[in-house]
Amino acid sequence: MPLLPAELLHKRYRIVSLLAAGPYGATYRAYDQTDRRDVAIKEYLDPSVEIQRRFRAEARRLAALDHPQLPATLDHFALDNGQYLVSAYVEGVDLGSLLAQYGPLPSDLIVPWLQAACRPLVYLHAQKQLHLNVKPANVRLTPTGDVFLVDSGLPGLGVRPHAAGFGAPEQQAQGEAGPLADIYSMGATLYALLTGRTPPNALSRETGLSDLTPAREVNPDVEPYLSIVAGRAMSLRADTRYETVDDFARALERPAGRPAPVVSPLRRAGPEPTAAAPPPRRAARSASAAAWSGGRSLPWPRGRSSCWPSPPFCWSPTCASRSRSPARRRQRRCNRPSSPP
Repeated sequence: MPLLPAELLHKRYRIVSLLAAGPYGATYRAYDQTDRRDVAIKEYLDPSVEIQRRFRAEARRLAALDHPQLPATLDHFALDNGQYLVSAYVEGVDLGSLLAQYGPLPSDLIVPWLQAACRPLVYLHAQKQLHLNVKPANVRLTPTGDVFLVDSGLPGLGVRPHAAGFGAPEQQAQGEAGPLADIYSMGATLYALLTGRTPPNALSRETGLSDLTPAREVNPDVEPYLSIVAGRAMSLRADTRYETVDDFARALERPAGRPAPVVSPLRRAGPEPTAAAPPPRRAARSASAAAWSGGRSLPWPRGRSSCWPSPPFCWSPTCASRSRSPARRRQRRCNRPSSPP
């Protein structure tokens, strides 16, 4: 069972919330009571000695990374139930949450977001490291508009974790995975953001149990070239994908001569608001007065603010209200006109 909010981990980190959970553990948002700041804690539930050795080596490699779009690694430790990696918490919202809230997102926003997410991935590959956990939920937008790539898959542990639909076939088969596996995940992320759907499992595609429907067929608003880019990046054969992340980022740029999509100056989630219908006009007479008058049009009482008197206060000489005393009559008739119509 994942850790609950307010639990104290390692006598230092107080759990705030659960960010994600998977087959190998969970990721939490926590508060560092020593340094007084928010942190993200990645949990790996395997207490074996060999995994502890690999985990320490992986933590040292991550701590040596220095890129403005990667969260800094701050601490790591082992407990009886597993290993824990502590990194800086990145404020903002992830693309997975935006996808759940708004559905398919506009391409003029997707392209710069993913191109920005490619920069830390290029840096990782230059350092001979992989991410192996690229998906919309791990691309975060900060309040200042910066893009971060978070929650590495810890490839140095010897396993190939992946989210359903976003892992390359060689990664899911626990085979030898390289930078092209991250390119597949970037293509799957592009596909999900364009269509609002999680791509089919790569191994299911290999066995013929499912097919990858082109993004433009799922969402006709997708620009054709982006549908082609997503399809090539998600190729089942690694040698037919883009060779580098830089190539993938360049492919996201709109081809020369193709017009940019028309963007409303004021975006709204959903249809444009319509003007509210005007309130119904107040009836000239009450229903009882209309029934009393027999449908005849009667003059409005001059100098009075209320509607026409109700039927019991008619002006017939035989009416009971006429036969009462003047004081009683004045009390009863209230807003009646001073003379009969």
